[in-house]
Amino acid sequence: ERTALIDRVVVPETWFFRDRPAIDALARHVVEEWGRTHKGAVFRLLSVPCSTGEEPYSLAMAFAIAGWPLPRLHIDAVDIGRQNLERAARGVYGRNSFRGEDLKFRESFLELVEEGAWRVARRVREPVKFECGNLLADDFSANRKPYDAVFCRNLLIYFDRPTQARAIKALDRLLTPEGWFAVGPAEPVLLLAHGYEVM
Repeated sequence: ERTALIDRVVVPETWFFRDRPAIDALARHVVEEWGRTHKGAVFRLLSVPCSTGEEPYSLAMAFAIAGWPLPRLHIDAVDIGRQNLERAARGVYGRNSFRGEDLKFRESFLELVEEGAWRVARRVREPVKFECGNLLADDFSANRKPYDAVFCRNLLIYFDRPTQARAIKALDRLLTPEGWFAVGPAEPVLLLAHGYEVM
């Protein structure tokens, strides 16, 4: 019953390349700067909450577009909603997941499976590992290796101040010292209070 309730109340409003500048900026940074000092390394990224999967898949596509080899990308995509994760794992999306005028990525990274439905290509799905998890759970950080970037967008605004601070601290502990922390357009001020600076 608790799982069913969670699936009812979570907000699965997302689409491919939502707030694209942040996604593209990270991909450029990794190709142009990070990769030069981390020869042969795998870039580790956390997407939480990942909702129905459009964000982590968009990140993988952006890295591919920027020229980063996808075998050197690992994305842990975490969400508390099991129905969201089931849809994300299928990787099939309808028209509502494609917004804006620039949809060139759809031709390159998705295939039409039926009228109005597209499946994410295998090479884009392979770097992404979906899992059910609660960012605020005590064991969320257990057995996780450090991440080079965290995308936690449009979640903190739903929390009160103490819960925001708890979530930020939990994610901060998972970031490498020079890691990137991406939040939604209304949330940067929350990170400034925790020692982060805007890129």
